[in-house]
Amino acid sequence: SARIAELRLRKSDEEIAMMRHAADISSRAHVAAMKLPSNGLNERHLQAVIEGGFVYGGGDGWAYPSIVGSGVNATVLHYNVNNDDCVKGDVVLIDAGTEYRGYASDITRSWPVGGTFSEAQREIYTVVLDAQKAAIDACKVGEPYNAPHEAARRVLAEGLIALGVINQSLDEALDAETGQLRDWYMHNTGHWLGLDVHDVGIYRPNGEPRLLESGMVLTVEPGLYFGAWRPDVSCPPRYADIGIRIEDDVLVTDNGPVVLSEACPKELDALEKIVGA
Repeated sequence: SARIAELRLRKSDEEIAMMRHAADISSRAHVAAMKLPSNGLNERHLQAVIEGGFVYGGGDGWAYPSIVGSGVNATVLHYNVNNDDCVKGDVVLIDAGTEYRGYASDITRSWPVGGTFSEAQREIYTVVLDAQKAAIDACKVGEPYNAPHEAARRVLAEGLIALGVINQSLDEALDAETGQLRDWYMHNTGHWLGLDVHDVGIYRPNGEPRLLESGMVLTVEPGLYFGAWRPDVSCPPRYADIGIRIEDDVLVTDNGPVVLSEACPKELDALEKIVGA
């Protein structure tokens, strides 16, 4: 019911503890997959390592079907075939999370097969990471629920303008109808998280954006997707078939945002130290 949905929006201390534990289990499973020498490994093998890590770590299994996309597959938003071989030099995008006592986690990491980002991959990754950090900073009490999305969009657009991918002004790039940002970023930056991975709760009660409150948990997951296979856009050759998304689970508190999934590495240098050759 609508009343129960409202209650589920605001998490108790006990619920937050379970969600943090779910995120910790998921983070360890992601790191286990990162450490594998993945060149030539099939995507489903990485999926098996992660999902096995969920159960071995004490989780209830996966909270949603895992996405493991390497190379061009990382540019497909809801890719779930998970049956191509990983190739050195490509980026693999893994969107996977466990549940713990019914409470979901939802984490995405993108990292280089072989352990080293190319210069072009680093450029796109840096833009996405900067956008994610700006969006996390916007997860504050009293801010509208879409503030993280708008913060991420602005940083993504600024980054792509600087790289020469977008040849519009910032305001033009952000236009919902004609802005070029929508060619490379075509989804929202997050959603409520709780007993469901896309948890219940009205985003716009009475037609106005809901204001964030202490105890709410949402995902923050900007990305950029340069699929050369797409007939509707002209993909920049330098960034062809690069797909990057970075997703964390964020708790809104009176003292600012808290990243429940902070145990999962995402800084460029940290990833290159962890990822197997």
